Amino acid sequence: MTTEEAGVTPTCRNHPGVETRLSCSSCGAPICPRCMVATPVGQKCPDCARQPGRARGTPRAVLVAKVAGASLAAAAAGTLLLAPIGFPLPFILGGAIGFGVGTLARKVAGGRIHPVLAATATAAFLVGLVGVVLAVGINPLNFRVILAALVGAGITYAKSAGVW
Repeated sequence: MTTEEAGVTPTCRNHPGVETRLSCSSCGAPICPRCMVATPVGQKCPDCARQPGRARGTPRAVLVAKVAGASLAAAAAGTLLLAPIGFPLPFILGGAIGFGVGTLARKVAGGRIHPVLAATATAAFLVGLVGVVLAVGINPLNFRVILAALVGAGITYAKSAGVW
């Protein structure tokens, strides 16, 4: 016998004094009209309605291409600006370029986060950095360049994947 069959109206989980006959379509918790969130599959409680940014499915190829192009351009530009310095501080320089590329990739994606977009931005960062390093004439196997690339790639991935 349910509480409604017993003559007792359930109360909202978030507002204990409010009686309601609504329930979340995902978890079944009683919710009142004040805290209900309308979704395409029915009303949900605020906890079930909250979805991460990657819950929107795999991004389209056009968005991935935009992120790749913007990330590649930003990585190349950042590396060109910092190449004359000679990578004396690989953590700071690689990190700065990586942070900029990750931020730009996220803006180009409209704030959307997804592992595919993060991997695309990271790959474009590495291609841009190594391409400019080769064009400028710096040995890409130089320890400082490798360290800058690793730090920057990690920050790019973290920033564009929503970890940071």
